[in-house]
Amino acid sequence: MMLLAVVIATTATMTISFQRTNSQNIARQDQIDVARSATERITKTIRTAIKPSQLPGCTATACDVDAFISASQTSMQFYANLQNASNLVGPRRVTYSLATTGPDAGKLVEKVQVPDSATPGAAGYVYCNAELAGASAACKARLTVRTLAKGVLSSGSQPLFRYFGTTGAELPLTPGVPLTAAQIEEVLSVEILVKVQSPSPSRPKPTTYIQRVLLPNTQAVLRNDVGATP
Repeated sequence: MMLLAVVIATTATMTISFQRTNSQNIARQDQIDVARSATERITKTIRTAIKPSQLPGCTATACDVDAFISASQTSMQFYANLQNASNLVGPRRVTYSLATTGPDAGKLVEKVQVPDSATPGAAGYVYCNAELAGASAACKARLTVRTLAKGVLSSGSQPLFRYFGTTGAELPLTPGVPLTAAQIEEVLSVEILVKVQSPSPSRPKPTTYIQRVLLPNTQAVLRNDVGATP
């Protein structure tokens, strides 16, 4: 009987250990998949960042603005020449934001909105407020919102987004404070650090993906006085 009890106890311990390890492996793989997918998506859209004035037909003074509208450690917004063959739609306005407090803390969200018209007016491209309660159905249809990841961790030392200027130096940022207009003019590359930890009871260690994206569309960042020849 004693031997049987020992065998049963040993078997139970091994079973529990196996289940715990298996649960951790599954959670870890989920983290890897989520972090990789989010990083790849953000990288793809950033590479399409464009100044509205670079698009055909956008010659108004209001079109001569930077590709990036706003940028901080946990959010960014920019114009993207995404799914816009022959400028039939106009630049999409892309927003990435990470909630750091409240019930949605750790949720990384992507918002992509097409302009009200593919033909810019005197004010350039206009985007309706699709998240307004009273927005029309047509306006709401122009906005696509999706969650890229949950359980995303971000801190002052390891922020979701870091920005680098034309000299290669990092543009200094304070948590909760966006880049100034002057700093946005200097953005040449963006570093994305997606660090995900699963809410699984097994609590595997966080998975981190890092990607530095050099903006390929140099006109989106270079000014007339940058790299000018005498």
